[in-house]
Amino acid sequence: MSNIDKNSLIGLGPNSKKIKKYKDTLSALTPMQKEAAIGLTLGDASLNTDNGGKTYRMKFEWGDRQKAYVDHVFSLFDQWVLSPPHKKVRISPKGNEIITWGFQTLSHKAFNPLAELFLINNIKTIPNFLILNHLTPIGLAYWFCDDGGKLDYNKNSQNKSIVLNTQSFTEIEVNKLADELIKKFNFDCEVRSNKGKKVIVIKAVSYILFRELIDPYIISEMRYKLP
Repeated sequence: MSNIDKNSLIGLGPNSKKIKKYKDTLSALTPMQKEAAIGLTLGDASLNTDNGGKTYRMKFEWGDRQKAYVDHVFSLFDQWVLSPPHKKVRISPKGNEIITWGFQTLSHKAFNPLAELFLINNIKTIPNFLILNHLTPIGLAYWFCDDGGKLDYNKNSQNKSIVLNTQSFTEIEVNKLADELIKKFNFDCEVRSNKGKKVIVIKAVSYILFRELIDPYIISEMRYKLP
């Protein structure tokens, strides 16, 4: 454990001797961080490098409604992050104010296994056996918090189906994810089209199983996404 005060590192350049010394005290992600990182990378997190792949960092950004979740993930990766989540404000084409919160980790070799798993030419991809070999209930919970939700948000709906918004992946990748979710967790799920992109629907018959798997790992502020 480092005896360096992280607050003393804020504002220093990445090549600062003090930051390098702090990084040397860090080794690998904890099992919890590693499992969560798989789900987060399936969701909205990105992996970036500034040195040709020698080391990588994770970057996160969510909307204002998810601020409690932002703070939760920030706390989860506490030793890897120097600056607290920062607020971004932009105006949409329709003139609405959009607020997001983001932060990033240090660039470190501890994130290289994630990059090796997910990136081809710095583009996020879905390798074979990702779900079968790497996704745990913890990762599933974070993936759901990022990109999941109710299939039907009608206030009076009794539909217990869950949707995973996988629109950023190719149809082949989404089918691969769905097939492996069925094999790994015994879900009854299918791939559907949404505005020309593919999403995964975990059917209502699997809701109790899904809920039992992820329930221990979802913070209360994100439960509005659950039926």
